[in-house]
Amino acid sequence: MTPIELSTRRRATGLTSDEFARLFVTIERKVDGENVHWDAADVESWEIVGPPPTADQHLIDTLGAAQEFVATLADQLYRAAMPASEGDTLTAYGDNLTFWAEHPNFGGMPYALWNFAALQASEWIRKETGIICELDARRPLV
Repeated sequence: MTPIELSTRRRATGLTSDEFARLFVTIERKVDGENVHWDAADVESWEIVGPPPTADQHLIDTLGAAQEFVATLADQLYRAAMPASEGDTLTAYGDNLTFWAEHPNFGGMPYALWNFAALQASEWIRKETGIICELDARRPLV
């Protein structure tokens, strides 16, 4: 994967370098049998010089998992919200701790992915019904 491809794919997910690194470590705990300890600085350097060859397929898998997670979750949120009524909202989150407290099964997944899914579901509702279903941010736990 070239540096520009990695950068473009990461940005398409909407994740920061730090969020992507955390997601990568959550999904791909080991690369070539060794524990993964990469962070935002690693991702940022890969976007300049390219990722190590051993990480290439793992990066593609992580990006695919993020896109699949958003698509599946958007569909679930859409189905749960329908039929929509004026004034309905979809929950969004402003931080990982609050998100993970309400959704412990998603521990390690960045809250930003949930928000993208909620936004997508909101857009589908608007297109189908004409109803604007706004995102309502949960108050942070801390």
